[in-house]
Amino acid sequence: MFIGVAFSVTTCPALSIDKNYISPATQAEAVIGNALCALIQLKKDGKYNYFNVLDLIRNQVIPFIDIEYTTELVLDEHWEGLKPDQKKIFKKDLTKSLIEDYLSLLINYGKFENIYLEVDKNIILIGNKSEVKIYTSTGSDREVTAITLKMIRNNKQWRVYDLIYQSISILNIEKMSYGSKIYRYGLDNFLLKIQ
Repeated sequence: MFIGVAFSVTTCPALSIDKNYISPATQAEAVIGNALCALIQLKKDGKYNYFNVLDLIRNQVIPFIDIEYTTELVLDEHWEGLKPDQKKIFKKDLTKSLIEDYLSLLINYGKFENIYLEVDKNIILIGNKSEVKIYTSTGSDREVTAITLKMIRNNKQWRVYDLIYQSISILNIEKMSYGSKIYRYGLDNFLLKIQ
């Protein structure tokens, strides 16, 4: 039914997250597989705690998100008018927000050994952008959930700029959140709040 390499994360994939893959699907598979394996290893070693999961997110997830492009899309019409130091403040704030979101999800979830993952190798590719579908299931019922990663290629590496889960776009959620705060406080006051 699904096209691609399927693997259970009880054994780590032989893909390197340090390599720049030509295929966005292979890049996504390497990043997700290695992050899940690292989480499983933390559990096995009895080191699954807030600080170790935080470190894992910072080192194995965030580097594969195109923070600059994501921030530009989140801020929409406000981006072009920002000075370089203001852009840096917003990028730092969005990174912090994404880390907190991932941390709250992962720290309360403990069944990584039961996750079944399959990356669809039939990708949508338009220029330097791509959409990669990842099918996941947990437990014995194997109810499948699709996740879409929107990726962009720059500096010879595919990086994520949006994740869509059950028709919910993380990018759109952040865009609405930042938009409402900018509307409420004004751009300059909001910048002061997040510095």
